[in-house]
Amino acid sequence: MADDEKREYHRFLALLEVRVLPGDQVPADLKLVTIDIGTGGARCASNRPLEADALLKLTLTLIGGDLRQPASVDVEAKVLRCTVRAQAIESRRYEIALEFTHVEAEDRKRLQGYLNNL
Repeated sequence: MADDEKREYHRFLALLEVRVLPGDQVPADLKLVTIDIGTGGARCASNRPLEADALLKLTLTLIGGDLRQPASVDVEAKVLRCTVRAQAIESRRYEIALEFTHVEAEDRKRLQGYLNNL
């Protein structure tokens, strides 16, 4: 079964900036951007590898769509996997699959509304 068939949530292509709160398993210079995103998780490009099962606190900056100004969404996420993209530029060398483990109701509504208008 392909990954898309197993997914509970539809993913949308979107290049969004992600701010990661410092933590035990978070490199100080970690930079993430989304490749695709849904209400249940995201696939990101990263400049540093992350361990599977690492827990992260993130702020996603939503831009474009029908938004007149950027909006922020806070989520907690778990790293499902990290793979090396050998041909990618250094700042996007790693591909990180994230599962959102906690999103406040208002943030989930904001994210879903944003995704519906992409």
